[in-house]
Amino acid sequence: MTSLRPLLRLAWRHAWRRPLQSAFLVIGVAIGVAMIVAIDLANSSAQRAFALGTETITGKATHQIVGGPAGIDEQVYVDLRRDLRYRLSAPLVEEYVAAPALDAQPMRLLGVDPFAEPPFRSYLGGETRIDTGGGFLSALLVQPGTVLLSAETAARYGLRPGDSLRIQIGVAAHDLTIAGLLQPADDLSRRALDGLFIADIATAQEVLGKVGRLDRIDLIVPDGAAGATILASIRALLPPDARLISSAARDGTVAEMTAAFSLNLTALSLLALLVGMFLIYNTVTFSVVQRRPVIGSLRALGMTQREIFGMILLEAGLLGL
Repeated sequence: MTSLRPLLRLAWRHAWRRPLQSAFLVIGVAIGVAMIVAIDLANSSAQRAFALGTETITGKATHQIVGGPAGIDEQVYVDLRRDLRYRLSAPLVEEYVAAPALDAQPMRLLGVDPFAEPPFRSYLGGETRIDTGGGFLSALLVQPGTVLLSAETAARYGLRPGDSLRIQIGVAAHDLTIAGLLQPADDLSRRALDGLFIADIATAQEVLGKVGRLDRIDLIVPDGAAGATILASIRALLPPDARLISSAARDGTVAEMTAAFSLNLTALSLLALLVGMFLIYNTVTFSVVQRRPVIGSLRALGMTQREIFGMILLEAGLLGL
């Protein structure tokens, strides 16, 4: 270490005499590192957002009744409740919409049955608190065109319960009223509810042009022989255009659909790694090449190649920190 002190003083003097160049040297290294970290964070955030979105919509459902592009007839849900008397079922209608007041970002409009939802998802009960200007449940059920919105999204755009909000679905426009704000109990729930409108299923059907139709019916079916019997009864009840699938199978299908996106992010991460390494290498190399005459003089004065190399490595390490 003693033999490196003169070299370190020399490196410090070089940096002190050229502050602008030293600043650009640090910035070059910082940009290279930041590029690598940013792409890695983007990859992780995208995968986490996918997991949160799937968890928010699927909830605790073990199985789902789905149909074709037009969905399924809502009579299937009526028969399920009336004939089989199976209560662990919840109908859903969903579609992406855009709200000009929210910077026209895609928002998912989710139509639910508030009385059937608690066993499946926690945003209408449990630890999620709902701030309202009155009774949100009566507003959702009685008043047409009412929705719930996450408190964070509302605060971001200065919205409160009772405010009106216009949404676009293709070329059609609809006015909605905010009945209440969802206050999640934890950060994961907060992120999951971001970008989500929740409405009574009748409102969603009317707004989305799906009157009499459902996108799916969520089910909670126990394991074992009892669950197998229930599934057999449900299958016997379904019309030809409806089918019963497990939530795990559906999640696997969606994961396969997003595999290409994840692969692109991974490839972009590798490219960012190479570009970042290139930036750092060229930044440090430029600093060394500029001092080549000084390094030559030091070699002539008896400094070993190992000592000079150690100085360069130590300087690069300090820049990295």
